[in-house]
Amino acid sequence: MGESKKISISFSKAKEVLDEYRYKPRREWSKEERFFFKICNFVVLSKKRVNKIFSAINSFGKLSDKSHYNYNEFDIIQIKELILDNLEGCFQNFFKEIKILKDSDIQEIVDHLEKLKDENLRLQNENERLQFLFNDYLSEKKLSKSSVLSRVLESINQKKVKKSKKDFKIDRKNIKKFVEKWEKGMTTNEITKELQEESLTIKLGKRKRYNLKNRG
Repeated sequence: MGESKKISISFSKAKEVLDEYRYKPRREWSKEERFFFKICNFVVLSKKRVNKIFSAINSFGKLSDKSHYNYNEFDIIQIKELILDNLEGCFQNFFKEIKILKDSDIQEIVDHLEKLKDENLRLQNENERLQFLFNDYLSEKKLSKSSVLSRVLESINQKKVKKSKKDFKIDRKNIKKFVEKWEKGMTTNEITKELQEESLTIKLGKRKRYNLKNRG
């Protein structure tokens, strides 16, 4: 393989060598002569067969004349893919790594890039949302009236969900719990209910400890 790459020979010279070898019995050929014959044989036959391929392509191209033939784009795409599939298989007989890019391959690449683009945009938006919430939470100032989280909390406070005859409000003491539960996908009603139950449990616990202390 390495030696054949180093040898360059013209079609006329290769044909001349083949004509010379034709009259010499193969059993009398040396190892070098056999090797050189293969190179010349490839040069001559590859040119002849490539010319046949070009002739066949030109013949097929004549079918494009719509004054004699009727076809649509799908017909041509199918034929093109069929030819390219066979062409790729042919060249892979020479070198396995040779690939021919077909229209379907290009479309797959385009679709894949579009999916990556959409996913990247989704992740970017999600990152911006989480960064917004994180900064909003860490800020020691009051939550901005225009923030998403502020509007949600304000809406909850306005509803004044009653529990044990007292209004329950989301304040800065339990804001961390609210954010954690909200980011996990819980609804505001579910979060409010859980925080109400936790608040009631804490109050009952304190009351019980206070009563036990007084008894003591």
